[in-house]
Amino acid sequence: MGSPNDPGMETPLSPLPDAAPKRSRRTAPEKKRAARGRREKTPAAAGGAHGPIRSGLGFMLASWRVLLFILAIQLLLGLTVVLPFWQAASARLDKHPHASSLAGSPSAYERSLPQWAEGGMDPGIWGDMKRLDKSFYDGVTTTAYWVAIVAWLFGALVAGGFLGTAVSGENPARVSAFLSHGARLYGPMLRMGLCFALAFYIAARLVFEAWGGAAQSSEFMASSEAAGFWGARLREGVMVLVFFWLRIAADLGRARMAFLGTRGAVKAFFSGLWRSLGLRPILAAFAIGLPVYAVLFGLGFLAQALVGDGTWVLVALFLVFQFAVLLRWAGRAALLGAYAKLS
Repeated sequence: MGSPNDPGMETPLSPLPDAAPKRSRRTAPEKKRAARGRREKTPAAAGGAHGPIRSGLGFMLASWRVLLFILAIQLLLGLTVVLPFWQAASARLDKHPHASSLAGSPSAYERSLPQWAEGGMDPGIWGDMKRLDKSFYDGVTTTAYWVAIVAWLFGALVAGGFLGTAVSGENPARVSAFLSHGARLYGPMLRMGLCFALAFYIAARLVFEAWGGAAQSSEFMASSEAAGFWGARLREGVMVLVFFWLRIAADLGRARMAFLGTRGAVKAFFSGLWRSLGLRPILAAFAIGLPVYAVLFGLGFLAQALVGDGTWVLVALFLVFQFAVLLRWAGRAALLGAYAKLS
């Protein structure tokens, strides 16, 4: 009961709120509703068909720190093969009586000998090296195989990092945030990579074995010998198109999982197959991918033109190769950034 001197006693009692309320995990429908709300705030249709392309290019420019970090990791992976090979080769070549000629700088005496006057590596010496150090060079092949597996696993981390930073809208993208998002999305990105590999394997079996086996007899019986050649080229061209189609579908599925926060790779992959038939994903892939592949094709001709002896040739080739790797990952960042906008 209250009193005139103590009116506070008449205040009804109510339970105190919890000091630290428990966080409940959102269900899948709640995640979809939250993602729909984000999409309504930043619609992918803004800017028309070119909006995702501009977003992807902007994300690529904002990720320059991350791209340099990726380039450093790729360089370290390459050195795990190059350094042991260099040490084994130098152990043989540095002790050779004509080491200066093998290095491209023949001495005055070696210029008087026809077989050593031009300098450079003789094919017979390379054959002797492979024969004498056969176990080592066989091991280099195995090492290169495992480095390729590690590089593929690293690609899943990169995809998750790019998509996580693109969805969160971080500008500029920090390496720490990139690694955090990549670790969080690593499982879904890796499963999507396995879905892509399985789909491509099934497509290859259908094209080269089922289609190729059925067409082989008719191509063999054709009056023109070119029928078999062009038939094989047609199937190879179809597989190239299938590869790019499945790659677009897998990237769209990756972006979908990163945007919605889901983990079902199979469902996201089939959703990506359907969405890859739209105009904007194909336009983004061509607008970003074609210039990148054109420049890479030109860098291949540049690398072939860099011939000669001397340190400057090796330095120039090294810079060309590193620029090609950086350009390839920059295109990857731009494409994933565009697909994150489309999600």
